[in-house]
Amino acid sequence: MIVTNENHKGIQQIDFVIRGEDYKNDGKMKWMVLNDNIFVGYIDIYSRFLPKSIFTTFSTINEGKTPIKINYCFRGRCEVKLGSGATTFVVGDELAIDYGTANNDEEAFFYPSSEYEGIEIIIFPAKEMGKELTELGGAKTIKGITSKFSDRTIPLITVSDNRIKRCMEDIREDILNFTDEKLLETDVIKILLLLKGVSFDADKRRTFCTGSQVDIAKKAFEMVNGDLSKRYSASELASVFGVSESSLKNYIRVVFGRGYKELVNETRMKKAADLIINSEKSMGEIAESVGYQNQSRFSEAFLKYHKVLPMEYKRMHYVAKKDKNTILL
Repeated sequence: MIVTNENHKGIQQIDFVIRGEDYKNDGKMKWMVLNDNIFVGYIDIYSRFLPKSIFTTFSTINEGKTPIKINYCFRGRCEVKLGSGATTFVVGDELAIDYGTANNDEEAFFYPSSEYEGIEIIIFPAKEMGKELTELGGAKTIKGITSKFSDRTIPLITVSDNRIKRCMEDIREDILNFTDEKLLETDVIKILLLLKGVSFDADKRRTFCTGSQVDIAKKAFEMVNGDLSKRYSASELASVFGVSESSLKNYIRVVFGRGYKELVNETRMKKAADLIINSEKSMGEIAESVGYQNQSRFSEAFLKYHKVLPMEYKRMHYVAKKDKNTILL
C-alpha cells in the first residue's frame, strides 16, 4: 500500500506499507524528496522482497541517470548484487556507498533474514544541487565520491564510525518524527561532510558469491520452506543441486547469515506461530505441518525458540486480540 503526501512541510513524502513475512509485523518505507536530485528513505521491513509497487513508483525518477547510493544498516542483512554478477551482503552497522557498480533492478533488492532496518540516501549528481549543499561543501563531496569510483568495480562497504552512526540515527529521527525540512537537509549535508573522512582503501575483507552459488542457496531454502512437513538433510539438498554438503552449508551461511539447521528451525517455528494464531488446526496438525510427528518434541522446540509453550502462546494472542477488539463504553 502506498500513501503519498504531496507537500509535507515543504517536502514531498512517499510512504509504503509492506506486508511482513514474520507473521507478526508489517514493515514500512518512508521516503522524503528533498528536491529533484536528493531522496532520503527510512526502511524498516520484515520481508525478503520489496513489492513491485515500489519500483513502479520510482521507475521514472531521473531515468537514465546514475545515482550515488549511500546505505546504512541498523539491523538485518541486505544483498548487494554487483554489475559483474557477484554478490555480497551489508549487515548491521555497515555503511555502503555505490556509484554505478551495483545492479538496481528488482532482483537486486533481497533481504535474506526477512528483517532489515536502514537509511538510504539517493543523490543524482547535478549542478542544481541546492544553495545550501554548495555553500557547506556537500556538492564538492559528491564530486569527490564520483571521482573515486572512476577506478572501482565494487561498492565501498565498511564498518561505520560512531559519528556516521549517530548522524544516521538523527536522520531516522528526522524522518519518523518529521518537523522541519531544514533539519533533515542539514543532517544529510552532515553525512556528506562526514564521508570526506571515509577511506575508500579501507574495505573490510568481504565474502563474495557467484550468482549460481546464491541461486543454489535461495532454491534450497525455497524447497525447505515450500513444505515444512518434509525434513531435508543438508546432504539430500546438496545432491539435488550437485554440490557437496559443506559447499551448500557455506552458501546458505553466506547468503542467510546463519547455519542450515538454525535457518530451518527458525523457519519452522515462525510458521508454527503463524498457524497457531491464524488457523483452526489442532496442535497435533500444526506440529505435523512443520515437520514434527511427536507433539512433545514440537512443544519443546517451540518453547526453546519462543520462550513459551504453544498453548500458552495461543492463549496470550487470543487475550490480546480480544482486548484489542473490546469497545469501551
